[in-house]
Amino acid sequence: MYKITVLPEKQVLFAQPGERLMDILRAAGLSPDAPCGGHGSCGKCRVTANGQPVFACQTAVTEDMTVILPEACSGTILSAGISGDSARHTPQDGFLLAFDLGTTTVVGYLLDGKTGKELSCAGARNPQTAFGADVISRIQHALKNGMTELTDVIRRCIRELTFTLCEKAGITPAQITAVSVVGNPAMEQLLLGISPENLAKIPFAPVLTQPQVFCGRDIIDLWENAKLLIAPNISGYVGGDTVACMLSTALHRQEQITLLVDIGTNGEMVLGNRDRAVACSAAAGPALEGANIQFGMRGQSGAIDHVWLESGVFCCSTIGGGEAAGICGSGLIDAVSAALDAGYINSRGKILPPDGKIRLTESIFLTQEDIRQLQLAKGAIAAGIRLLCRYLGIDITDI
Repeated sequence: MYKITVLPEKQVLFAQPGERLMDILRAAGLSPDAPCGGHGSCGKCRVTANGQPVFACQTAVTEDMTVILPEACSGTILSAGISGDSARHTPQDGFLLAFDLGTTTVVGYLLDGKTGKELSCAGARNPQTAFGADVISRIQHALKNGMTELTDVIRRCIRELTFTLCEKAGITPAQITAVSVVGNPAMEQLLLGISPENLAKIPFAPVLTQPQVFCGRDIIDLWENAKLLIAPNISGYVGGDTVACMLSTALHRQEQITLLVDIGTNGEMVLGNRDRAVACSAAAGPALEGANIQFGMRGQSGAIDHVWLESGVFCCSTIGGGEAAGICGSGLIDAVSAALDAGYINSRGKILPPDGKIRLTESIFLTQEDIRQLQLAKGAIAAGIRLLCRYLGIDITDI
């Protein structure tokens, strides 16, 4: 058995000869992101092992190691949101928790049961990203005997957020009387420990088609006096988070034809009004989350978040104002738009400079594959919108 010392956490782990370094770090909750699911194709799980840069997913443990993890960046997780119509809030005893269980991030809110007032909020990276950036990667991992791992890490994350939310508000978890969780079908099933096998084969039928009520402590031990409410799924890839969006924006009450788009790794769209609404999902891919982009990263310190042209020269701003470490989704969209305006890209998305690169800084540039990944994301969302319009027999201009 080999000893692995992990820095800067100063944790000591042990591994059997030949075990994969990624698996050891995952089991300890220390794994770096692996957007490709640990198949060696994304290059995002780079760590330093015994002084040498290596990919954790491609490294077998054959000796004692000192592993240095990448410096943790403080993420910028959106926590401001729409609380809906407070006039429709039904007073309840105790305190209420609400979680948005996203593929990339998890955000929780603590509310006063009597008034519906928000008391605290907190967010964290979804730790399942260590098993893949997208839903499909995680479904595949679950079906390869990884179900327990995926369920355990997300429950641990929500448990920690529950502690944080309660500490901020000065209450105890025992005072929580109801918890509501929304997410896409895979995220909800993994939280509940339900195999996502149904989402891996035709007809991709959802399991949670009706609102679900559970005993909270059966899922998270801190919720000892709370009931757990799970929002129903619309289809195999349109989940409870879309239902929550419709309720929060009151789309089901609108007279005008209204379009709702949730842009993420999975892109969900709803089109309609109070008379009728239709929904669909499109695999937009993880490009806008930084995966599959050579210098891509999430919205963290050092990420280029905006790009513009001044006298034909690219100018960039970064989150935190420091030196650019990569580019996040908003920066990617800006950069491609500016490059198109400057004539560095043609109308089909082909990069025109001979070296095939669009240089944003001395060290950060976009490649042809980066452009193609953005086109896939944009094309998927656009195709979904057009299909919904066709299904309703309307034109895009009718929205």
